[in-house]
Amino acid sequence: MIGKQNNTVTASSIDQTEQKKALSNYWNTHPIATDSVPYEPGTRESYEAIYAKYKRETDQMRLDFLEDCRGKKVLEVGCGIGMDSRFLTENGIDHYGLDYSFRSLQLAKKHFDLNQLRKRFTNADAVSLPFASNEFGLVMSIGVIHHIIGTPEACRELIRVCQPGGIVRVMFYNQNSYHYALVNLIVRPLIWLMLRLRFLEAFLSFAPSKFKHMYQISKEHGFSKQLLLAISADTSFAGTNNFIPKSGFWTESEMRALFDGLEDFHFIRSDLRYFPLPFLRRFVEKRWGFFLTMIARKPKT
Repeated sequence: MIGKQNNTVTASSIDQTEQKKALSNYWNTHPIATDSVPYEPGTRESYEAIYAKYKRETDQMRLDFLEDCRGKKVLEVGCGIGMDSRFLTENGIDHYGLDYSFRSLQLAKKHFDLNQLRKRFTNADAVSLPFASNEFGLVMSIGVIHHIIGTPEACRELIRVCQPGGIVRVMFYNQNSYHYALVNLIVRPLIWLMLRLRFLEAFLSFAPSKFKHMYQISKEHGFSKQLLLAISADTSFAGTNNFIPKSGFWTESEMRALFDGLEDFHFIRSDLRYFPLPFLRRFVEKRWGFFLTMIARKPKT
């Protein structure tokens, strides 16, 4: 924010600018899912390997979502390299994609070109969508706007561009989840202890790779609850632009407040990572899953 009298920039605006820059650098360096396959990003082999995994993971929830999109103009906020985009477009959905990461959009466009699909991608910030009010029958943002600076503003924008009677579908990380409890109550105390008693680093040779990355980032960049939760959820490892600086974890009641004005709320909890008891997996996932997906409707009047 620029001061009215002396044109100075506040510390808050500097912090937000730096955070946005860090987030942009991360996603430009690590476009979503490209780290998950052993191929160069942007190659046909990379796209097809990622999409093959995507299709293997298609479940009834995704098929139900596809049916919700039928006959609607659909906006995807945070389209990444275009995996959901491809699935919807190949199934005849009138899809529009938007992302803040220019590199991700380059890859999304190439992905569509390789598969000869009609592409409609826009580079923009979710807090200020370049679309008219009431333009889309379904607005989706899956695992995206909880990472950005300005999540509440982005939520209001999703509502604004949705048509009356249309659907808003958003996935955030779930604060009331097994994942959150695991990181906050077990991983965080262990890393705190190891940072103070360095001889305990010997146990890293037995630790999972994710724990090693979390420890190394904390060692190099500082120990904090917020940072550990952020890097626990995404592909993050030590080094410049290699770890995500921000991830939000939200409760159902907080999501209802963020999307105040919508109606017919429905929540789905899914994804259970690092859970040691397979026979309880289904029970736990439905109640304390990592992903908290909200489906709600914009009133017709």
